[in-house]
Amino acid sequence: MDKIQSHAKLVIVGGGIMGVSLLYHLTKEGWSDVVLIEKSELTSGSTWHAAGQCPHMLTSLNLAKIHLHSTNLYKSLEKETEQPTGFHETGSLRLAYTKEDLEWFDYTKGLLDVVGSPCSIISTEEIHKYHPFIKLDGIKGAFLTPEDGYTDPTSTTNALAKGARNGGAKIYRKNRVTDIEQLPSGEWKVITEKGDIVCEHVVNAAGSFCPEVAQMVGLKNVPSINMVHQYLVTDSHPEIEKLDYELPVVRDPDSSSYLRQEGKGLLIGPYEKDVAAWALDGMDWKFDMELLEPDLDRIADHLERGMDRIPQFKDVGIKKIICGPITHTPDDNFLAGPAPGLKNFWMFCAASIGIAHGGGAGKYMAQWIVHGDSEINMMEFEPRRYMSWVNKEYSVEKSKEQYRRMYVTPLPHDVVEIGRPMKTTSIYQKLKDKGAEYFDLYGWEKPAWFNKDKIKEELSYKRNNIEPFIKKECEEVHNNVGLIDLSTFSKYEITGEDSYKFLDRLCVNRIPKKDGSIVLTHILNDIGRIQSELTITKLKDNHYYALSAAVSEIRDLDWLNHNKLKDEKVEIKNVTLDKGAIGIIGPNSRKVLQKITDTDLSNENFPWLKSKEIKIKDISVVALRVNYMGELGWELHHSMNDMAKLYDLLCEAGAEFKIIDFGAHAMNSLRMEKGYRGWGTELTPEISVVEAGLNRFFNLEKKDTFIGSEVVKKLNSEGGKIKLIYMEVFAKNADAHGNEPIYFNEKIVGLTTSGGFGYRVNKSLAFGYVETKLAELGKEFLIDIQGEKIKAVVIDEPAFDSNNDRLKS
Repeated sequence: MDKIQSHAKLVIVGGGIMGVSLLYHLTKEGWSDVVLIEKSELTSGSTWHAAGQCPHMLTSLNLAKIHLHSTNLYKSLEKETEQPTGFHETGSLRLAYTKEDLEWFDYTKGLLDVVGSPCSIISTEEIHKYHPFIKLDGIKGAFLTPEDGYTDPTSTTNALAKGARNGGAKIYRKNRVTDIEQLPSGEWKVITEKGDIVCEHVVNAAGSFCPEVAQMVGLKNVPSINMVHQYLVTDSHPEIEKLDYELPVVRDPDSSSYLRQEGKGLLIGPYEKDVAAWALDGMDWKFDMELLEPDLDRIADHLERGMDRIPQFKDVGIKKIICGPITHTPDDNFLAGPAPGLKNFWMFCAASIGIAHGGGAGKYMAQWIVHGDSEINMMEFEPRRYMSWVNKEYSVEKSKEQYRRMYVTPLPHDVVEIGRPMKTTSIYQKLKDKGAEYFDLYGWEKPAWFNKDKIKEELSYKRNNIEPFIKKECEEVHNNVGLIDLSTFSKYEITGEDSYKFLDRLCVNRIPKKDGSIVLTHILNDIGRIQSELTITKLKDNHYYALSAAVSEIRDLDWLNHNKLKDEKVEIKNVTLDKGAIGIIGPNSRKVLQKITDTDLSNENFPWLKSKEIKIKDISVVALRVNYMGELGWELHHSMNDMAKLYDLLCEAGAEFKIIDFGAHAMNSLRMEKGYRGWGTELTPEISVVEAGLNRFFNLEKKDTFIGSEVVKKLNSEGGKIKLIYMEVFAKNADAHGNEPIYFNEKIVGLTTSGGFGYRVNKSLAFGYVETKLAELGKEFLIDIQGEKIKAVVIDEPAFDSNNDRLKS
């Protein structure tokens, strides 16, 4: 083996499909001084024994883009590298058993049409045209993805490795990384058995060993759990030997299994209910290309159901059983992105279907590392979505449940109770006793709606039986007064004599100079993409209070810390867990609040977009006259220790007005009517402030330019390729959820980002991005909602209270 080099731009730890794909794509993005270190042979661990499935039927827009690139890459790689990948394009059928399955099919087809991934929904009778052996009883149809298939994991990884080497990358095998140190310069020293490498970036792509590698740099509680996965391969079957084509892969939710042809035999791989986690006390570094002892008793019921669905399984014997570890996370998305609190240390691991993820994830991760962002939104894969708050028990139980749910149909509002609650406010139980139906957001328990009649929600992609409850909550907030727990905000105190200069340099809008002033602003990166949305309040000189989205807590904290200059006198404190926040919203909110504070709440003394430190009885509160719902109201920020007492005081004062509690579903309806963009939907790291139509929130005349301002100036003068539009949708029984295709002249010209029904205006509303030349008021489009093209018209925003009279009242 060549002597290991002493320096590199970037070092990847781990030679599975994820690490090797990233190495390959880094060379495609122009970096050649990149190195991969593998303790054994490439693919050892879990890649080599994977079934190699490459499915396209996905409900995540970004994951669908990742999978599409993977399969396209695996099909073309042999021509580039002269190294075969063993890709089989067989197509795939996902079976439907319920009307909810078919609703999901309709939604997913629209999403895949946006991505450009071929698919169709076929009837029960058509199934035998593609797969003659499936028993059709109980089946309502199937989802056909003709470009699905499977590949040989080892051949594919070696082809990527050859392509990476051709691009100048180096691969060092049989050389374990024993430690990683950060140097005073900020560089990293990767210590290996055969020498040290100093580099600017390190990527943890260690697969099953990613928690062990993370511990080398002080990272704990990496939510990557090894699950024992088994699949069986049969002997040859005479009926399959007669076929002149290869059968499509079948995904069967009844048996929770994938079933496919393997050679001239069959293969079945169940995701069993009786799941087994492995190596929970840590991995043995000696584990390489080994398998685990099969346990067929755990999968017996699934095997029986799968073999009933394709009876030919019962005609032949079992040739081999593969049983090995595969990493899973609490939401089954892999970890890709910066590690919390560290600069230039990246996580790229914990993939549950790593072969399908690997090719595309490697491309978009390489873009992120090289250019500062990817062309797709990678936020759902961010390791920081978990790594600041999960514990081992949560990761294990949630990951087990996700394994069990591999073939469960995803439906809006579905909640998984296992592992909860993790983070609660001090009024959690009070709201639960009042009927709060919670969902978990970044570990927080957040009220979705209030189920006073204790009904069971009928989950659906269409409007369902909880609509009257959401409507009632919206009407009460509009006509009277309501309370909402807003504590899930990420909250920061930014202080110090350079705090104004620091924020002014980062933010696109003017930073408040007057005490008590509030501004909505955005932070961009060097290439002009939105990194965060902040509400910033100046409490007093050199003291700012900033709020951002719950899911961005550590991402935003890192961005603030990493962008602080060495000589800037700025302190950044994360007070998210210390501060509670209650919204009191509605035309009677002033009357309720005035009963329990001596502060004059009149418009003259306390206008819109201002803040004051007030006392409610003996509780100190920072009251912000701002909200996301478009009615008169305040956000009351306070010590979490005082929250229960404050809530009781508000309820007592509001009793004469019949004050109500409301949740996130109602808030979404109200914010849609006001045309407020949502973080993670309309605003994502793949979008600029110009494309998002945020012109009134950025200031190009600031004396000192902000990060990304040159790109914004260029986009502002030239216009971007896409533009956000706000639409009235002539919906029937279903509203836009986001990621539905938008058609103009029978062509897809964009996609929705979010939607909902506005009860104050009695209209279905949606946001979407379309080609800039089409973003005109009054322009008519068609949106594919539940398999039907629905008329939508671009309207001026907002649909409700365009002069903000209610907010200013």
